[in-house]
Amino acid sequence: MAKIDKSFFRYVWRNSRREQIVILAIVLASLPLYFWSLDLPKSIVNDAIQGRAFKAGAATIKAFKLTLALPDFLGGRSFELFGGIDMDRTSYLFALSMVFLVLVLINGGFKWLINLQKGVMGERMLRRLRFDLVRQLTWFAPEEIRGIKPAEAASMINNEVEPIGVFIGDAFVQPAFLGTQALTALVYILVQSVWLGIAAGAIVGVQGIIIPMLRREQIRLGKRRQIASRQLAGRIGEIVESSPAIRAHGTDYYERSEIGSRLSGLFFIRLDLYNRKFAVKFLNNLLAQLTPFFFYTVGGYLALRGQLDVGQLVAVIAAYRDLPPPVKELIDWDQQRNDVSVKYEQIIQQFDVDEPEEGEELAPPTDPANPVKITIDGLSVADQHGSPLVENIAFSIDRPGHVSLAGPPGGGGEIVARAIAHQITQWKGSIRLNGQDIAHLRSGALARVMAYSGAEPVLFPGSIRENVVYSLRRKPPALPAPPWSKEEAQRLNEAKRSGNPLEAPSDEWLDLEAAGVKDAADLDRRILELFGLLGFDEDIYRLGLLGKIRASAEDELGQRFVAVRQAIWKKLTEESKSRLVEPFDPARFNSNATIGENLLFGVPVGDTFAEHNLAANPYVRKVIEGDGLSATLPAIGVRLAEMMLEIFAGVQPGNPLYERFSFFAASDLPGFQEVVNRWKSRRRNETPADRDKLISLALAYVEPRHRLGLLDDATREAIVRARTALRAMIPKALAGSVEFYDPARYCSAAPVRDNLLFGRIAYGIANAQETVSGVIKSALAESGLLDTVYRIGLDYQVGPHGRLLFPRQRAAVDLARCLIKNPKIFILDDALHAFQSMEAKVIFERLIKEFEGRTLITALPGLDDVGRRELKVTFDKGRVARIDRGEEAIPPGENEAQAGSRSRRTPESGREDEGAVQAQVAE
Repeated sequence: MAKIDKSFFRYVWRNSRREQIVILAIVLASLPLYFWSLDLPKSIVNDAIQGRAFKAGAATIKAFKLTLALPDFLGGRSFELFGGIDMDRTSYLFALSMVFLVLVLINGGFKWLINLQKGVMGERMLRRLRFDLVRQLTWFAPEEIRGIKPAEAASMINNEVEPIGVFIGDAFVQPAFLGTQALTALVYILVQSVWLGIAAGAIVGVQGIIIPMLRREQIRLGKRRQIASRQLAGRIGEIVESSPAIRAHGTDYYERSEIGSRLSGLFFIRLDLYNRKFAVKFLNNLLAQLTPFFFYTVGGYLALRGQLDVGQLVAVIAAYRDLPPPVKELIDWDQQRNDVSVKYEQIIQQFDVDEPEEGEELAPPTDPANPVKITIDGLSVADQHGSPLVENIAFSIDRPGHVSLAGPPGGGGEIVARAIAHQITQWKGSIRLNGQDIAHLRSGALARVMAYSGAEPVLFPGSIRENVVYSLRRKPPALPAPPWSKEEAQRLNEAKRSGNPLEAPSDEWLDLEAAGVKDAADLDRRILELFGLLGFDEDIYRLGLLGKIRASAEDELGQRFVAVRQAIWKKLTEESKSRLVEPFDPARFNSNATIGENLLFGVPVGDTFAEHNLAANPYVRKVIEGDGLSATLPAIGVRLAEMMLEIFAGVQPGNPLYERFSFFAASDLPGFQEVVNRWKSRRRNETPADRDKLISLALAYVEPRHRLGLLDDATREAIVRARTALRAMIPKALAGSVEFYDPARYCSAAPVRDNLLFGRIAYGIANAQETVSGVIKSALAESGLLDTVYRIGLDYQVGPHGRLLFPRQRAAVDLARCLIKNPKIFILDDALHAFQSMEAKVIFERLIKEFEGRTLITALPGLDDVGRRELKVTFDKGRVARIDRGEEAIPPGENEAQAGSRSRRTPESGREDEGAVQAQVAE
């Protein structure tokens, strides 16, 4: 597939030639009817109204008579095709008017069809252009793509391409359509009166020459505006990515000032643009209005002299009415052409990269007993400034096993690891896999046998499972065989015409064979095995308990979970541990739940009954007032606010006490002080907002947790009564806004853990959390639902860039993604730094055992001497300092590949700061 053409019009014609020709044919077919519609008003005025068709005072004529006259060289005979219809002047007037109306409708239909086809073609080409840009984005080498700002690339492909796509439909059709319309109207005027035609043509010529010249400055300003807007988008993206540093150093005021400066420059560019734009528009409108002046004066004079009849004058004026709009739109088209051409060239320049060579397939190993042999010869890598990172590296990996690229951070081992994994592509020398240079391999060939995990895992929005199996999405699915449904046939047709892949993302892309599994269930089991290897299985279990599923009481899964709930309570009772959990009972107040949870006795769905909106909810207000809680809850809120203000007076923001005991953030202290002061003043001048704030505080209160003694039995009973009243009061329209607790039903809005417990763990009892968790897991295992909970955990959404996971969890997902495809070669480049040292050591030893018989290449600072290894290459200052094969130490240059003259160096002991070294060796 060729790269995008640098010429905009050549790109459009090459990819939409057929559609352009079809639309141009429709334009040509519309011209005869358009010309007839211009001439018909003259016939209406002269022949019907003035009666010129009714010669010698005849009462009727043969209207619409059709005769075919042959030329003289064919005999000159005439053939009557249609004898006509007898009509008087009135009938003839109405008949001609109806014909004119039909022509107006037909011409309108042509315009509708042409515009529709232009729009469809433009959208189709816009789809193709965006796809081609993304395709070329994937052609960039790793070193090159790091210099592209994601926000700018997204802005160009999504926003800046949009006006180009709109213009694509007009690129060829618009000048042909408007030009032929204008030319037809001008020719008609010339036929009626040469002088009027010359006048109209002269003014149109002036418009067509002067206006584009004046608009060149607009194009230049538009180009400046586009560049400034793109830079602003990139800068905003940088602020979002740098928000932790901005907050840490308090530089938000500077950042706002810098953005304000950019907006100021953009404003003045647009101001100059508007001044130029509306000045040109004024001149264009002035020239357009001069022509009717000439028509009324000169045309009227010719009519008075008898050189032009009234019908011709009316027809000329009517024809000129259709002349300025296409001329104006042609001038606009010319400006759009220049503007779009500049935008197109700028965008293509940003994505200008040569298509990668086809490359060669990876040949099967000649020695099945030794499937991997890697030879590095004269490898040298420099950074973008030309400073060497590694120089003249030469060694070979002759058999599978653990290969350690050791040395201090920044010594060069990590650079060699990235080069082997093709994460660095610009080097001197060669890296050969089984005798084939990896630089000449086909795209994707290396990924089928090799996996790479770096220090910064790349995760995509989606579930944990989707991120793990991402490495298996490399097997293009077979296209569905006909017959296709209407929607599928339309999708395939449009994808083909737009140059997009025919395969859909929803098709089966997973290479299950590479993972060594048979189906989706087997794949989940394999993923969980790998997470167990990486110490991430318990995290998956906990995420599964926090997950939500759609399972009603009628579903088999919902019934099974309700049965496990009962089994858990049975176990707790038999083991005398029932006091550890206080169950939800519709008739009782749950002391270990908040007042708000007791009042709602369910899980809100949406914001209507969400915790932060509960106090202001009109239905909640009504039940609070009806059950005598309108005074009790604000009083509890006031007491809580007073105690919080007293406890946290002088406590610095960020203190852990806020998270454990406070009902509000440190920044809210002054506001609540004002609320308390208004509430306790003699005037009692509190506001409804004050009451809502105080009730919200009260709704978050848990007696066993906070132990402030603010609840009595009467208040508890009133809350239970209000709970029943609230449930009965909620209208059917809001029935889906909350899912109430029911001991016999599964609550889909609540997490799995809450459904299993159906209560709250008691506060203040030692090890209650761990004990209850053990009982839950045991009951799940006995019921056969433990694997289901693990699978629910795999559905956990990781968020953008995996930000909803901790660093060690992101690292585990990335490692599992590499392991799931069973690579023959696995490269670890500081991939364990997110784990604690002991955990990293355990995982590393497990990986060494997992890769027995395969090749494991590691560049792990601090773990150089962990586990058994077949080859250890020690680097220092970008050179090989020592090579150990088993027990034998080989000084560089003796019997390894040509290594050049190197001095033997001893690696420095200790572990340097990794962040500083990474910044030093990788850009």
